[in-house]
Amino acid sequence: MLYFLTGITSSGKTDIAHQIAIERNMPILSLDSMAVYKGLDILSAKPSDVMQAQVEYLGINIADADQNFSVVDYLNYLLDIDFPKMTYEKDILAVGGTGLYFSAMIKNFEFRPTDPTIRAELEQLNFGQLMKFHEIYRIELPSVELNKRRLIRNIESSLLEDSKYLFPELNIPKDKVGIFWNNPDYKMNISKRTASMIENGLADELSALTNPSKTILQAIGMNIDSDIETNINQKTIKLVKKQITWFKKETSLMPYTTNDSNIIKNKMIELMDE
Repeated sequence: MLYFLTGITSSGKTDIAHQIAIERNMPILSLDSMAVYKGLDILSAKPSDVMQAQVEYLGINIADADQNFSVVDYLNYLLDIDFPKMTYEKDILAVGGTGLYFSAMIKNFEFRPTDPTIRAELEQLNFGQLMKFHEIYRIELPSVELNKRRLIRNIESSLLEDSKYLFPELNIPKDKVGIFWNNPDYKMNISKRTASMIENGLADELSALTNPSKTILQAIGMNIDSDIETNINQKTIKLVKKQITWFKKETSLMPYTTNDSNIIKNKMIELMDE
C-alpha cells in the first residue's frame, strides 16, 4: 500500500521518512520536482549516497538537466517502472512537497503520454517551421504568447489526442492517505539548509550545468547575481506559502503543525498500522 508524508520545504520529512523506511524495510518515492534531475544533489537536498545505500529511492535522478521535466513525464516514469502494480505488492512511502505530483497520482490524473520520437523530431524544427507545421496540418494555435516550447506541446497534444487516458488507480488507504507537516520553525530551518547548501558547494554544482532546462532555470537558487543566501531564503519562504495553500485543499491528508518530529513519525506509523 502507498502512504504519503508531505510537508513544507525544510520541515524535516525526509529524515523521518528515511527512519521509517529503514525500520519497515520499504522503498521511498520522491515527490520532488527538482530531485528528478541528475546533478542537482545539493540544490534539491537529495538523499545522501549513504541514505540511498540504506533505502531504495524511486523518483530521483531520472531526468537529464537539459530536459523540461513535467508532471506528465513523472507519471510516465511511474508507468515505466510499473509503479501502480508495486503499490499492491509492497508498502511504499511517498515523500515530498510537490503538490502537483501528489494530486496527479491520487486523483486519477487524465493526461496524454508523450512520445519521445515525436518530441525529438519536433525539437529539431525552428519557430517558423513549427508555425508552418500548424498551418499544414490545420492545428489550432494556442491563445497565448507563442514560443517554440508552447508550439511543440500544442502539436504533441494534437497528435496524441486519441491516446489520452487516466492514470491507473493506486493501492492507497480509503480515508486518509497520509500527513501534511507544517513545521512552524521553517524559517529557521530554511536558513540552516541554505547555509549548508552553500557550504557544501552549491555554486560549483550550479556552474557545472552546461545547458540547464527552462524548468531548472526557474528553480530556487538559479539566476541569482548577488547575495545568493538571502535570495534563496526569501524564495524558499515564498514557496512554503504556496505549498501550504496547495495542500490545504487536499482533504485526504491529515494536517499537523508542530516542530516535534517524533509526533509526525508516530502519527505516520499509526496510519500505516490501521
